[in-house]
Parts: sequence; structure tokens; C-alpha cells
Amino acid sequence: MKTARISLNGLQAFATAARHLSFTRAAEELCVTQAAVSHLIKTLETQVGRPLFHRTARGLQLTDDGARLAPAVQQAVAQLWRARRCCARTGPVIGRPGRGRRDARRWTRAARSSTRRC
Repeated sequence: MKTARISLNGLQAFATAARHLSFTRAAEELCVTQAAVSHLIKTLETQVGRPLFHRTARGLQLTDDGARLAPAVQQAVAQLWRARRCCARTGPVIGRPGRGRRDARRWTRAARSSTRRC
């Protein structure tokens, strides 16, 4: 049996939308469009085979499956962000021959992107 890959972006969008109960507020926090969040959630729902939100005229509500999934996903996303911060503090690995200039550009880009909000 082949398992589907689940996007980390989709999980982060789900965790944020579940916390706010709003695709618009989730999009603002993630610095993407509301349509992007909606698409990520729809893809995640397809991958898990169940709806995670009830979409109503007045906003969003988590389904029973979404309510069971949300705490685990929120903890997992928080753990990934903690791990990322730990890696960022340790700095790059130095000393790989022949890659100095290319790695320096990558590290500089990564450092710049980690400090900007959107």
C-alpha cells in the first residue's frame, strides 16, 4: 500500500487556520493569500480523505476529525519551528571543499529569509 505524502505547508496552514478558525487570518499570519491557504487545506483534506473544516457563511468550524487532528498537528508544527531555531543558532557546517562561495550565498539567503516577517 502506497502512502501519500502530506505537505508540511499544508499542515502548517491547517494548524494556523484551526487556531484562528479563519483562512483569511491564517493567510495573514503565514504571509500568503487566502486562496493559497484554501488550496492547501483542500489538498490536505483530499490526502487524509476527510473534511477537516465545515465552511459556513459565518466562517469555519472544525469537523470532528479536524478537532482530533488539530492538537497533534499544532504540536508537530511547533516542534519543527523549535528545531529550526536550534539549527539556526548552531550555524552552518564549515569546511566542505569546493563549495565555499555557493554555500556562503545559500547561508546568507537563509539568514536574510529567517529575519523577515513576510
